[in-house]
Amino acid sequence: MQQRIAGIRQGLLLVAIAWLAPIGSTLFAPVLPHMIDHFSAVPHAALLAPVALVTPALLVALLAPVAGLLADRFGRRRLLMVALALYAVAGVLPYWIDNLYVIILTRMVVGVAEAGVMTVSTALICDYFTGDRRAHWLSVQFGSASLVAIFCFALAGFLGSFDWRAPFLVYGGTALFIPLALAVLFEPARAAEPEQRAAVETVRLLSARVVGCLALTLICGALFYVTPVHISLVLSERGISDPQILGLASAIGAMGAVAGAALFRLLSRRAIGALLTGAMALQAAGYGLLYTQPSLSGTVIGMFVNNIGCGISLPLVLALTMSKLPDAYRGRASGIWTSMFFIGQFSCPLMIGVASAAAGGMVATMGVLASITGVAALLLLATSIFGRSLRQPVTTGAAPIPMH
Repeated sequence: MQQRIAGIRQGLLLVAIAWLAPIGSTLFAPVLPHMIDHFSAVPHAALLAPVALVTPALLVALLAPVAGLLADRFGRRRLLMVALALYAVAGVLPYWIDNLYVIILTRMVVGVAEAGVMTVSTALICDYFTGDRRAHWLSVQFGSASLVAIFCFALAGFLGSFDWRAPFLVYGGTALFIPLALAVLFEPARAAEPEQRAAVETVRLLSARVVGCLALTLICGALFYVTPVHISLVLSERGISDPQILGLASAIGAMGAVAGAALFRLLSRRAIGALLTGAMALQAAGYGLLYTQPSLSGTVIGMFVNNIGCGISLPLVLALTMSKLPDAYRGRASGIWTSMFFIGQFSCPLMIGVASAAAGGMVATMGVLASITGVAALLLLATSIFGRSLRQPVTTGAAPIPMH
């Protein structure tokens, strides 16, 4: 069997393919009001148009585990090609469709495709790279996604100023990933059948360790969306409501996730418990600043600090989930992890809405979250001191990937 080591080309392409998730939501969001106006004659258009926005994320949460199972059974590359084609075709169709219900249907297909794209791209990163190299590409994946989201918001706003349908044309350009993926990506070789059976018998997919990592993913995924979604409400309660200022504040604060992902890459050989504790402590400090600092600059700094912690935690829990699993499980594990992340995304506004109603406002909710994450950081610190498993490093070394 020929040995092939995945390199920069494979890493960069897989990171870029993973951008299709933030592209799928951010290209749509800025033109949502114009879409509602266009379909104002449709009953409940104000409700149905936002449904079209969030439908792909819901489908990813539901179908990512299925995509992981298919990737393990039929191969990563084949599933990725089908998913990319579906994404491009279904994504661009609303440009020509003048029926809100059919547009929602196309968005459902985009969600099905996104489930495949996200699951396979993450699985291939974990197939191709191990140890420090895996930590590097996972941190690049999460850090760059925040930058892409900021860029797509601006691009969609620019294109939407000409025609609310124009941003959908960008989806058609994603078809360019298909020939690139065919040329650059390769199917990782699987272990021989007896070796696979032995590995599967030795390691269960849903072991206590993996279940714990998935629970952390759900929590970290929900926390990741707190400030991007609710920062405008925090500022509004303090009398700052200018859309341009809100947009700029969100963009600057979101850069913290990029910094956090880069920090995780630098510290990936540190102990698991130390990184988890540090990430949670940074989030607590950020929420504390959001609660106590009434100025615009203080709020932006609070969001930035909070997002540093988020940028550390997500690639960390993904690296932990995927480590020590045999390759026969990696697609399914990637699918379940993606599902947990998107479920966390969905649950975030619901939980924050309940907390805001109970606490008496969004600013007060930041104080509640500061207390919760602060206690969590202390518990993680205690567990790191007295527990052996959290003293292990996140990553170790790297190994070449065999190619068929």
